[in-house]
Amino acid sequence: MYAGRTNVYSRVVRQLGTFARRLEIRWGDVFLAAFLSVFAVVAGSSQDSSAFSPAVLLCTAPLVVRRRWPVAVLLAAIAGFTLAGNATNFAALLGGLTAAVSLGLYTRHQNLAPFIVAASAGVISLEFGRGSTTTLPIPGAVLPLIVIGASFLAGREIASRQRQLNEQREHALRLERDRETAVKVAMEDERRHLARELHDVVAHSVSVMVVQAGAARKVLDEKPEAARESLFAVETTGHEAMAELRRLLGVLGEDGSEAPLGPQPGLENLDVLISRIRDAGLPVELRIEGDAQPLPTAINVAAYRILQEALTNALKYAGGAPTEAVVRYAPNAIELEVVDEGVATTPSDGVGRGLLGMRERVALFYGTIEAGKRPERGYAVRVRLPLDQPT
Repeated sequence: MYAGRTNVYSRVVRQLGTFARRLEIRWGDVFLAAFLSVFAVVAGSSQDSSAFSPAVLLCTAPLVVRRRWPVAVLLAAIAGFTLAGNATNFAALLGGLTAAVSLGLYTRHQNLAPFIVAASAGVISLEFGRGSTTTLPIPGAVLPLIVIGASFLAGREIASRQRQLNEQREHALRLERDRETAVKVAMEDERRHLARELHDVVAHSVSVMVVQAGAARKVLDEKPEAARESLFAVETTGHEAMAELRRLLGVLGEDGSEAPLGPQPGLENLDVLISRIRDAGLPVELRIEGDAQPLPTAINVAAYRILQEALTNALKYAGGAPTEAVVRYAPNAIELEVVDEGVATTPSDGVGRGLLGMRERVALFYGTIEAGKRPERGYAVRVRLPLDQPT
């Protein structure tokens, strides 16, 4: 039985809470309306009258819904003044002024509100003209407009300041969200950049080392000198890879010290790259077309890394087939090609960390890339990087 009563009470409380939220009723409004209503009843009628008029409660009780219906609350207060006449007391006056302030604070009809204030003041002025509200502390017919108008303007000013504070708060929150988004984007860009750099260093070097180590194993018994040269190439490539990894890891250091810097490779280092790929067992030929010209540093490094990755893929998958690397200097672009004649085993749709890294580099410079199997045989990578980059 007690459980049933508890459920009923809980359901009633929830319904009352829903009803109060729908009417925008606050506990402060309930307290204000109750206090002024009790004050109006206790204060009774004015000194000029012996009768108490319940109409004064029209000036106080409706304040409960002053946020939801501010116009109706002010009109109810004016009706209370009119009906109560000389029975109007100080509590009712406070309720009416609070209704006028609420009209400036909460009305959704800003253009209509001044006319309502003027009409309300006019009604009270007529009452003053007949001399029926002598207990109100207003000496003339003009002062109602001043008092009610001032209350209304005070409410409007408070609402304006609240809107400004809300806009400033929303602006600050928006700036904070934008900053967090920018930080996340920057972190993601840096993560992709480091992933590309690590892949370029590790994939290329490890591929060369694996090929050279395999060649050394095959000729170890029959050609020990050739095996020794292959192992020496493995050692050299390993040292170079370690130096590059130290440089990259230095960037990630957390001790606040300045990261070690080193020159980034560019197209001027292609001879070293081609020589290393040849020593690893891939017969590659380099062809330069057009008049060489100085390139922006970022494009120069990106072009080198793209060729490095494409040649590394050819080394891994072309099976030692003849390969050609082309660097073409166009008037407004640098064009790169790596074409092999092997039996391509890489996915034709370009799936893979290496090709993904090349696509990301090309996208950074608003370039184009084509990578896939050739119709006859082999695999081809063609890249175009424009030199007139947008600001």
